[in-house]
Amino acid sequence: MKHLNLSLIFLLLIQISFSQQYDTVYIETDSIDSNNDIYKTGNVYVFDYEIIDNGKACKLLRNSGMFAGKNYELVSLETDTLKLDRIHILVKPVSESNSSNGHQTEIVYLIGPPYKRMSSTGAVDNNINIWIHPIRDGFFNALETAPFPYVKRPLTIGEEWNDEMLIGQGWRDEKWGIWEGSLLLSYTYKTIEKVDLKTHLGTIECYVTESIASSTIGETKLKSYYSKIYGFVRLEYELLNDLKVNMWLTDYKTGQSFNSFKEMHKTNSYIKQ
Repeated sequence: MKHLNLSLIFLLLIQISFSQQYDTVYIETDSIDSNNDIYKTGNVYVFDYEIIDNGKACKLLRNSGMFAGKNYELVSLETDTLKLDRIHILVKPVSESNSSNGHQTEIVYLIGPPYKRMSSTGAVDNNINIWIHPIRDGFFNALETAPFPYVKRPLTIGEEWNDEMLIGQGWRDEKWGIWEGSLLLSYTYKTIEKVDLKTHLGTIECYVTESIASSTIGETKLKSYYSKIYGFVRLEYELLNDLKVNMWLTDYKTGQSFNSFKEMHKTNSYIKQ
């Protein structure tokens, strides 16, 4: 059993490492958090979301896990069932010695309420580029097959760039794509226009970037709306098998202190009062 557990841990590390190969992303080696313009420690971003499955708008009734351990259930927005309503992003302060994200700012994803679990990953925020690893729990394993939110700075209409990444077969699912072994995703990005986007926070000036991930199983797309104040405020994904995911910013806070995971469970709040 011990050898089996070690094998599973090794497989998990391999799968995650395959998801960190954006070679064109500039990652600084010091002042990782202190020089951030957008994703500053203490910030909170709350997103509403919808999952379009064969033309029907859905949310998640349950959602957890990664790879073979993922567990999710989609329910129609038209039902009265209590759903996991929002995606929350917390930018948590972490010492460099405790960081597990390779010189990236640590961000924590929660989906709820209720807040039953949290997952941490990384973001890059500097004067060269902004890049964020999307939520990847449960159903959101699907977003590993799509381009990640990514812009080059200074923001320039017409700017184009390319990248690529390998992902392991642990991310696959019949709903969004099946492959064997590693899957090479080849990305193209282009910032196409600047628009005034109406949001829950008012009208926000945004740069629109269209991106495509091409692979042997097909093409996925991401259209992102980026604000110089709030970062990514809207994300529109087109995945395989007529599957779409839309996320949009509904609330934003700065200067917050966060409860521990244990305290969050007890109070059902991630912000210290």
